[in-house]
Amino acid sequence: MLAEMDDAASWVTVAIADERRSGELALVLTARGIDHRRVPGFRGWELGVPAPQAAAATAELAQYLAENSRAVGQRRVEHIGGALPGVAAYVAILLFVFASLHKSVFDLDWLVAGRFDAGRVMGGEWWRIVTALTVHFDADHLAGNLVFGVFFGYFVGHYLGRGVGWLAILGSAAVANAVAALVEPAWHRSIGASTAVFAALGILTAYTWRRGYLRDTPWRARIAPIVAGLGLLAFTGTGGENTDLFAHLLGFVAGFGAGLGFARFARIEALRSRRRQAVCAAIALGTVFVAWTWGLLAAG
Repeated sequence: MLAEMDDAASWVTVAIADERRSGELALVLTARGIDHRRVPGFRGWELGVPAPQAAAATAELAQYLAENSRAVGQRRVEHIGGALPGVAAYVAILLFVFASLHKSVFDLDWLVAGRFDAGRVMGGEWWRIVTALTVHFDADHLAGNLVFGVFFGYFVGHYLGRGVGWLAILGSAAVANAVAALVEPAWHRSIGASTAVFAALGILTAYTWRRGYLRDTPWRARIAPIVAGLGLLAFTGTGGENTDLFAHLLGFVAGFGAGLGFARFARIEALRSRRRQAVCAAIALGTVFVAWTWGLLAAG
């Protein structure tokens, strides 16, 4: 034991740790000018100091450990709240377009007017990169995108706000569709909110990765959100014979890029601005409205 290190002095154990950690603590005592010795013991390396310096050494080590603690879960992702209005708008738009498509509102073919068509997008029909995100032909397709869109969209709105969050989702998905128009053959067509759903997942993955409480932990822990996001992409984005895997991947990548941008540059104070949230919500809704108006007028 420590008493065996020096029979002429009384030594007190102030810490027991593994070799690396005890060496780290010994450096703290060295920096504070406190005499100390390290010896291996049954429970690990024991760090001892002369009895008169025990109180000072204990205080210094306690302060050091408190200042350098890395308790996972203590640094939560800041949230903005108010996610439900954005979710409600998402559900309302998808249901309205679905009903209009099947009822042929205005005696127009909403499917032809709004679906993604790579050749027509490249020909100048820009609105299709937006309108296609709201078009669903069958109820099963609609239901799936409602469920996952509400789930992922809620959390994007929770962290970024109902306006900024949904504008980010819409913008990322539209960018993904624009890229698809550039690289897909001219005959390629698609419909559905899936691209937006996976854009939301990408935003969540990147934002929680860079802003989450895991940011001060070892790298294996820090990449947990990425692993989870890729797992969800693989689990929910690759099923069904008519699944557009490339569109899902593009949506996820575009959203991931947006999430990185928000994590790096967005200030919480700015995101909490009601005016900014309202403006972004108006832009998102207005973009969908203008895109559909343009598309229906062109179809009519």
